[in-house]
Amino acid sequence: MPIRERQYPIRFVPRGLVDALDASEKFMGACTVLTNLVFDQVNPEIVVSRPGVGTALENFETFSTPGVISIQITVAGTVYGMIASALNAGKDQPFAYDHDTGTFIAISGITAANTPTTPASTGAWEPPTMAIVGTSIYVTHPGFAGANRFGVIDISTPSAPTWTATDTTTNGLSARPSAVANFANRAYFAIGNHLEYTDVLSLTRSAATQVLTIGDTSDITALSGLPVQTTSSGVVQALIVFKESQVWQITGDAATLSLSQNYLSLNIGCPAPRSVVSTPKGIYFINTAGPFRVTALGAVLPITFSAQEEVPDIVAPFQNCTEFTRVAAGYSGSIYRVCLDTLIQGVAGRNDYWFDELRHRWNGPHSFSYDCASQHENHFILSSNAAPAKLFHSHVRPETGMVYNDDGTATTATLKSSTFPKTGHMTQKQVVESTQELASSGVSTGYSITAVDDGENTLSSVTITTAGSGAVWGGFVWGDGTVYASATNRPRVYTVPWSVPLVFKKFAIQLTASASIALCIGAFFARYQDLGYTNYNADQGIPT
Repeated sequence: MPIRERQYPIRFVPRGLVDALDASEKFMGACTVLTNLVFDQVNPEIVVSRPGVGTALENFETFSTPGVISIQITVAGTVYGMIASALNAGKDQPFAYDHDTGTFIAISGITAANTPTTPASTGAWEPPTMAIVGTSIYVTHPGFAGANRFGVIDISTPSAPTWTATDTTTNGLSARPSAVANFANRAYFAIGNHLEYTDVLSLTRSAATQVLTIGDTSDITALSGLPVQTTSSGVVQALIVFKESQVWQITGDAATLSLSQNYLSLNIGCPAPRSVVSTPKGIYFINTAGPFRVTALGAVLPITFSAQEEVPDIVAPFQNCTEFTRVAAGYSGSIYRVCLDTLIQGVAGRNDYWFDELRHRWNGPHSFSYDCASQHENHFILSSNAAPAKLFHSHVRPETGMVYNDDGTATTATLKSSTFPKTGHMTQKQVVESTQELASSGVSTGYSITAVDDGENTLSSVTITTAGSGAVWGGFVWGDGTVYASATNRPRVYTVPWSVPLVFKKFAIQLTASASIALCIGAFFARYQDLGYTNYNADQGIPT
């Protein structure tokens, strides 16, 4: 029977991921799980399937016993990196993969003497780094020893790159560097708490005094460039230097006697070198307190929904990170994504979280883990220690022709809301009528919908199967009788056929379905009725 008296509507639209189990102090639409779901860029009330990475873009078949990729970047359509192989046993070798032709470009000059020792693929480590200075890619790596301070891939002839391991000339580096970055066309090397830099577009360090001491004796953890907005000079470039609990800014240049340093923060820093990513809105990074960014004005702020908020939507995954040096991140198509080993509600896992700059909300955790991420056009190139010797495409938005599996494993999409509603009525509530917006175009899709109370007890569980309404253009043979359907998901409202009334103080809904281009989850509506008692004593089985 429909509720006829004292009825109140509930509306839930998935808006973003939060830590909070209850939505009352966050925002309506808060979710504790948005696994393999991303925000639809057309309809703000809808979440859709995250495209899978599919089969590997490249398997390194031509390499001798290829292993884990320790670092990779993408430059003008070519992926450069370091991979463990048997070419020189126990060593990483450089590689260059032409994304446009789908072939490797041979790199000359590789020897056992000039390649770094392959690092461990688990546990704390010093992540390799790469930076482009002119026509050279500089590579720092923990496996270099002796006179080999760092590696260089010469790409002055892109079709015939060369490799060497070397040191700066005239004045060598004081030790093996842990990171490198391009600033003012000079290579800046992080060595302990120092930055030692070269001449412009050169391996030469003309003077041993070409060095900056950054703050206290703690080590530099990461380097990143940032355009800085000023009131008098417009936009100037800066080098942002991270320590575990400090952030510094380098501006100017030695040639103009304007080289200077200023601290941006002496208590917020970055222990996760690979979480540092430059974006149009600043430099994003992960701290032990949560996600942060350095703005173009030099402010160090948490990543929040708006300037009026001070607390990020999610902090628990980052606060519970079990190994910050293994965090990996990237940016492409308005998405900052970060993958890390963490504990969530006591469960260990390597989780991938996405921050959508258009929505200013998070989604995840997604099921494909990775250890290196680089940008190519509007998608990512990923590599994972869990799937050695493979490069993957990862698109950030569904498009026709996308696949919905990760390295051959089908993906499942899961949405779980935070509990709601917390009202001032102070009574138990009952729901017998509710509806859910779901996709109805393309293939038929089955959704499992479960309602749970605030104690995680299942109230009822049902399955709704949407009716298929044709095939997406390009997915059938013209003239075979198939009805064409738009690739745009247009959700319909379905009645949720609960088998029993839902009785709760607060409740949450969970939806699960196989990921596909047809999957689409929109607004949930219900009408609830206040019951004649305040609480329910589960031990005694009576209302109180």
